Amino acid sequence: MVPKLVRSRFLAAALVGAFVAHVITFRAAALAPAQAKTPGGEETFHGLADQAGRAQHRGQSEEAIRLYLEAVRIRPQWADGWRNLGILLAVRKDYKRAEAAFKSLLQIEPKSGSGWALLGLCEYEQGRLEAAYPHLERAQSLHIANADLDKIATFDSALILIQKGEFPMAMSRLVRVAHLSSDDMDLVTAFGLDALRMATTPDKLDPTLAPLVTRVGRIEFEAVGGGAPAERTLGAFKELLEERSDDPRLHYAYADFLLTIARYDQGVEEMKQALALDPRDVMALLQLALTYAKLGEAEQGLPYAEKAVELAPKLFACRYALGWTLYRLGKTDRAIEELQTAVKLEPSDSRAHYALSEAYMHAHRKADALREREIFAKLKKQLEPEPSTPSTRVPQP
Repeated sequence: MVPKLVRSRFLAAALVGAFVAHVITFRAAALAPAQAKTPGGEETFHGLADQAGRAQHRGQSEEAIRLYLEAVRIRPQWADGWRNLGILLAVRKDYKRAEAAFKSLLQIEPKSGSGWALLGLCEYEQGRLEAAYPHLERAQSLHIANADLDKIATFDSALILIQKGEFPMAMSRLVRVAHLSSDDMDLVTAFGLDALRMATTPDKLDPTLAPLVTRVGRIEFEAVGGGAPAERTLGAFKELLEERSDDPRLHYAYADFLLTIARYDQGVEEMKQALALDPRDVMALLQLALTYAKLGEAEQGLPYAEKAVELAPKLFACRYALGWTLYRLGKTDRAIEELQTAVKLEPSDSRAHYALSEAYMHAHRKADALREREIFAKLKKQLEPEPSTPSTRVPQP
């Protein structure tokens, strides 16, 4: 398995697609009035811009980079110049210089979803995940016109979340990519990593675990992206569990799927089996808490939610689960505190804003409730389903 090569081809396609979309309009952009330019350099600029575009079309990237650099020195406000320069550098894997070019682009076009996506991808490739994630999320909020760029930006957001241990949030993004993509080894592997809650990336996966991750990833991918019948998915999980009955991660993945298809009694029992094998399994704890809250049995779920926060106080999913459980129990003040913490930990997750708006309304804080509901309405269409109540996982379509 060579997942890094698959991802590299995907990234290259996204970059080339972004380049083509803007070079088509090259001449019109080159002739636009300058907002900031070097005196006496207008004629020189047009010559350099034209030569740069021609060199780029001929595949002479090194020459095109040199010419674009000269052109943007004369006209620093030339957005397409910075864009094409950044893309050329990124294609050559010169991500540090590409990052600088995209930052210059965003000073001119701060609402460019594609620009923020390209910046985030460059930061991701340099291993700067904390910088990349908010930029990739901002790109989604502004809309990314290029489909390939949209896919890789969403996918990289998911990979970052997997590495942070925010598996439910990562799943919602993987589901979105699955609905946009054909079969891809990186994507299948990422589904497996998320389902088994392994905080790594496809290219860093321990080779001894690759067969298990791939099998689980294939089950999850086909259920979400391929529309596999639920019974076939359940059968595949049962077959795996017969081979690895003592693996708590596998019990969790199976339980999670059972809960997704509303087989709550079976799902709860299977999740408890995962917890029996690993009593410090934070995700199993919070899944049980949320399931009990959903079933109107929040009192039973509260100890699980409190234990999850005790074990992982900085994990968004735990604060969210405890906050929602407390709200369902009518403990509004404590619920608001926990949900406020959840929103601070992950401002882009619509579910926490929804839950917080409900808690505020119950506390008669109407202005705060309206604010959170407006944020929820803005976010819910970007990456997640439309929940009538919060959920830690996207339901199957």
